Amino acid sequence: MGGKQGRRGWGHVVRMRSKRYQASYVWPLGGPRHYAATTYTAKTDAEHWLGVERRLIERGEWTPPAERAAAATVAGVRLAVYGRQWIEQRKLKPRTRSLYESQLAQLIEPSLGRLPVTSITPARVRGWYAALDGVKVRRNSQAYGLLHSILATAVKDGLLATNPCQIEGAMNTHRRREPVILSVPDMARLAEAAPDNRRALILLAAWCGLRWGEVAELRRRDLSEGCKILTVARSVTRRDGVTRVDTPKTTKPRKVVLPPHIREAVKHHLDVHVTPDADALLFPNGKGEHLNDKVFADSVFRPALKAIEREGVRVHDLRHFAGTQTARVGNLVETMSRLGHTTAKASLLYQQQVDGRDAVIADALSKLAEIEAKAHLN
Repeated sequence: MGGKQGRRGWGHVVRMRSKRYQASYVWPLGGPRHYAATTYTAKTDAEHWLGVERRLIERGEWTPPAERAAAATVAGVRLAVYGRQWIEQRKLKPRTRSLYESQLAQLIEPSLGRLPVTSITPARVRGWYAALDGVKVRRNSQAYGLLHSILATAVKDGLLATNPCQIEGAMNTHRRREPVILSVPDMARLAEAAPDNRRALILLAAWCGLRWGEVAELRRRDLSEGCKILTVARSVTRRDGVTRVDTPKTTKPRKVVLPPHIREAVKHHLDVHVTPDADALLFPNGKGEHLNDKVFADSVFRPALKAIEREGVRVHDLRHFAGTQTARVGNLVETMSRLGHTTAKASLLYQQQVDGRDAVIADALSKLAEIEAKAHLN
């Protein structure tokens, strides 16, 4: 790397053995030596670089060249690269990570991926959003939400002054269909119409508000003695042929008090259909593995609905039923706690009620069921 050093009034230009020129200078006086990020074929180009550096010092605008080069590299990073790094750096459940990667690759990168993050403007975001398939409203909303989150981090990183995702209402999710909420008597009839080894599944999902992944992963040890309290600590998902057991969707386990009127049915299920092992699944398939929701819907749920002359109800509507009934007897925070909901208003998460309150709600749910059952008979 040795070479001949050229003398000049300020800074140094060295002719390298490669016959290229390297420019450097010391600043502040007595401080470190700073080098140009590249070497030059012409000596005049190296001297020009020194002249630019000197003017920066004179105007009070100087920062170390290495810092400026790093900042320029970050500023020039493309959205596709920045977005992938954003996903990689977050603690996400495998299913969520896979969803984000798919949305970024399929919906965001084709139009915006090659652009530097610093060049993303509200106009470009509007153009991208307008070009998405207008029929897939929910999917578009989710992709917009992902882009909004990525660029919100870019604002924190100093790459953008403000978030260019400014389309009003674009992140509002829209249901593909309205849930069908069965009446209390119809829910009882539905459970009765199901096979004996699936009756408790319907009752737990409907009266305790469990997500499918949560009910499919329930094990004997999750129920307290007398089937009074259910601990919802895990959830199972299946994607690309791989089954994975993880924490619930909200990551935090919760305890749910079973309404008294369904406890006997759950006890019966434990006695007749579940092996004594504490880790035994409550509702396994024929192979002793996790029950698939589609298989359950086709073989149990829809036939039971047909038997009571009610169709168009989906398995997830059992959870909507739970939310509707719980809201009738509990306040908002209690409903959120029982169903394992989260909200943008973080303060609600800190207003969890004492343990005894959920027992009151469970009793009220049973009384509600009794009242409506009697009214139905009359």
